[in-house]
Amino acid sequence: MYDLIIVGAGPAGYEAALKAASLQKKVLLIEKDEIGGTCLNYGCVPTKSLLAQTASFSEILKNTSFLLCDNLSVDYLKILENKNKNVDRMKKGVEFLLKKNNVDIIRGEASLENNNSVKVNDQEFTGDNILLALGSKSVNLNIEGFDNCIDSKQFLQTDLTDINKVVIIGGGVIGVEIATILTNLKIKVTIIEAQERLILNSDQGASLRLKKILNRSGVIIKLNTFIERIEKGKVFADGAIYEGDLIISCVGRTPNTNSIDPLNILEKEQGFIKVDSTFKTNIDNIYAVGDCIKGLQLAHYAKSCALNVVNNLYSNQSLYNLKNIPQCIYTSDEIAFVGSFENDNDLVVQRDFIANPKAVIENQNKGFLKLVFTREGFFKGATLMCPRASDMINIFVTALNNKLSIQEMAKDVYPHPSFSEAIGDIISQAI
Repeated sequence: MYDLIIVGAGPAGYEAALKAASLQKKVLLIEKDEIGGTCLNYGCVPTKSLLAQTASFSEILKNTSFLLCDNLSVDYLKILENKNKNVDRMKKGVEFLLKKNNVDIIRGEASLENNNSVKVNDQEFTGDNILLALGSKSVNLNIEGFDNCIDSKQFLQTDLTDINKVVIIGGGVIGVEIATILTNLKIKVTIIEAQERLILNSDQGASLRLKKILNRSGVIIKLNTFIERIEKGKVFADGAIYEGDLIISCVGRTPNTNSIDPLNILEKEQGFIKVDSTFKTNIDNIYAVGDCIKGLQLAHYAKSCALNVVNNLYSNQSLYNLKNIPQCIYTSDEIAFVGSFENDNDLVVQRDFIANPKAVIENQNKGFLKLVFTREGFFKGATLMCPRASDMINIFVTALNNKLSIQEMAKDVYPHPSFSEAIGDIISQAI
């Protein structure tokens, strides 16, 4: 008998397991694939590894005016090898922590038997509480010839050495990050997106500026475009044909809930498990977090939700404020945002990085910073588009969580030269 059974060993699952174990609870962690889940093995970590390595090559090419080098090329198999080493290193770290904290691990597909038991590999395990952190998988479109595509998971293992042009279906976060990897390698890219702009859930100004940056890198972007069918190396959309050595589908993700509930004891909506504000399902002792419930599909959000569940169960307190969750997009200029976007009644201040000393020094001055305040002067939201935006966004998470005013935010001193000093400059502008 376990205190807590967790299904899914992604960031939400393994963090919850470690926290519960630290509270002296007996924990079983069930995983059908790899420890670390999609994020560590097939998503966030390997994608950012490829972005970082290919960006180094791209930066060298941009600075050939003073670097004495000719005929530069990339050994992409070495890049893949290094990416795999990064993933393996972090996965071993997680596995070590789980073992050190005496978390039991079972490999296999789990299914709920009742409100207290889970079956794995024809073996039944019981627990006082069950936490479902099932994750998600790539969406398959009901389009003729869709099997001619690869998904983002397959892309991360694909040798790009002989690839010259690629068609990406979907201009959301995954699509634009993969496009950035490819353009870093000087591979020709076409993005086909059904919506009216890229990354629809982001600030409109950031979306438009990203489109310009990608266009300057040679990316062809077709918006409001609908796919009719796909053949090997060809996408037929709105009467035109788009050709590529690879066709990559980046059209969203769907929850991994098909096999967990054969008895249909959980309430669901469009495949997502329904939960209340404490992440409890319709069954009192079963909880669900992460991509298998409706909401933000972000590793840091899923982890925070899972830790709140564990703390509510075993220490009667929540650790994390889940109202203001930062979101980041890892393109050549990172995009990060939190809080509300602007409306007609807000005070909005925006500053480009064109004159920021650090941005000029690093030749990274195409981005901007936008802050939104209420008319009463209280901070409401921020969008950053610049290098290391993901490292700076939590300044604004803290401001939101503490309901800071312009005057309170203006007290902080920022280092010079730095990208972050633009924050001090723009707040001074707002006063």
